[in-house]
Amino acid sequence: MLTVHKTQQRLLTIEDAERLTPKETLYLFKKHINPNLGKLLNMLGFAQSPPVRARGTRLYLKDGTEILDMSGHLGVMNIGHNHPRVLKARREWAEQEQLEFWKFHPSPYQAVLCNNLAQIFPEDLEVVFFCNSGAEANEGALKMAEKYGGIGRDIIVYTDISFHGKTHATLSVSGSEKHQNKHFKLLPGCVEIPYGDAEALERVIAQNKGRMTKSKVCAFIVEAIRTEGVVIPPEGYFRRVREICDRYDVVLIMDEVYSGFGRTGKMFAFEHHGISPDICTFSKAFGGGKGTFAAYIARQDIFQRAYGRINEAALHSSTYNGYGEEVVSAIEAINILIEERLVEGAAEKGEYFLQRLKEVQQKHSIVQYVNGVGLLLCVRFENVAYKLAKLIPGVPEEMFAKLTTGGIITELYERHHILIQTPPHDTNQLLISPPLVISTEEIDRFIEALDDVLNMNLIEIAKKYIKRYFG
Repeated sequence: MLTVHKTQQRLLTIEDAERLTPKETLYLFKKHINPNLGKLLNMLGFAQSPPVRARGTRLYLKDGTEILDMSGHLGVMNIGHNHPRVLKARREWAEQEQLEFWKFHPSPYQAVLCNNLAQIFPEDLEVVFFCNSGAEANEGALKMAEKYGGIGRDIIVYTDISFHGKTHATLSVSGSEKHQNKHFKLLPGCVEIPYGDAEALERVIAQNKGRMTKSKVCAFIVEAIRTEGVVIPPEGYFRRVREICDRYDVVLIMDEVYSGFGRTGKMFAFEHHGISPDICTFSKAFGGGKGTFAAYIARQDIFQRAYGRINEAALHSSTYNGYGEEVVSAIEAINILIEERLVEGAAEKGEYFLQRLKEVQQKHSIVQYVNGVGLLLCVRFENVAYKLAKLIPGVPEEMFAKLTTGGIITELYERHHILIQTPPHDTNQLLISPPLVISTEEIDRFIEALDDVLNMNLIEIAKKYIKRYFG
């Protein structure tokens, strides 16, 4: 055990990190990383014992507890934690002392990965740019679309209750008051429309006529299936969107950062709608759960008009794009998805999971809504904040929505050893996105645990959570 306190003046080592107690870890986290996030993680029970190992759908804590991961760690772990084939690929790469930083030579590994991406995307999507996060991929896609559009075409349309990242540009096209925050100055020329309303898109395009006959709108960025609430647009919506974008030469950017690589029972969620985007962004599961990796893929004609001249070859670049170990991880991860039939499995298991969630909804009136596509599912609870506020005086009513769902998450974790999350905008929901390798027995275990927690007195759950908050 280390003695971590304010006066400690030495550099710590990896071995020191492995010896830190949970209390010492939390102290350093709150001091140097984020004090309020540390407090929140502690409230949820996540700071009591750290994971020391992970495999497949399971986390193994320092105290010996085994946790079932129903979050997929924000949708990153589609092929499961520490898939042995990805570990093997990375280990062999390191043992060969391969070059990580491919900037002065064409990389055969990048070439193979781009070929594989072109194979699993529609044939007109074939030019790839690698980057490091979903936000960076979306930024790059927006930049390419604006360059394609040319001078005077700089309006970007996006949808309400959407999320495309937390950088300035991506916040500007995310329909989230929570993340946009009044203190952030957002980019001009970004127009919000309702998700699922194709006619609203056409109105905005038609009302912003530019020189000649083209609209000032250069791009429309949208999620194929809205992760928040797992909202599926009306039948025919995306076919109509595709027609509108084609008519006005507007670049259709589809954000598959969360929904890509089999999550919804298709390799990419736009396949459910029978259309293809002009640019598609992706991240999260792309790195096989071991790399911070992202990319976007575009049509050849869009790339050529945006960056096709030789003096524009490096007009958009990034120091760490296409880093070697991330590339080999992604090559292996895509092959695993296909060879282990994880995409088809997500569709089959997702149907079973949704049916089981509907059974829970029938038993518990607090469950207002369930929905799912493949292994991207959600449970939305009735907002009981006003009821709890009357029974527990002294706590603002607006806190109860968060506290109720937070209490459910904590009970699932501490009573049943199950890890689950809420989406960023609606804290009355549970967002369920387990690794695609999940079994039906593990689905049943989650259903039984959720049923058990919802049978509990929610007021007592809220009280327990409030005590931690103010404790």
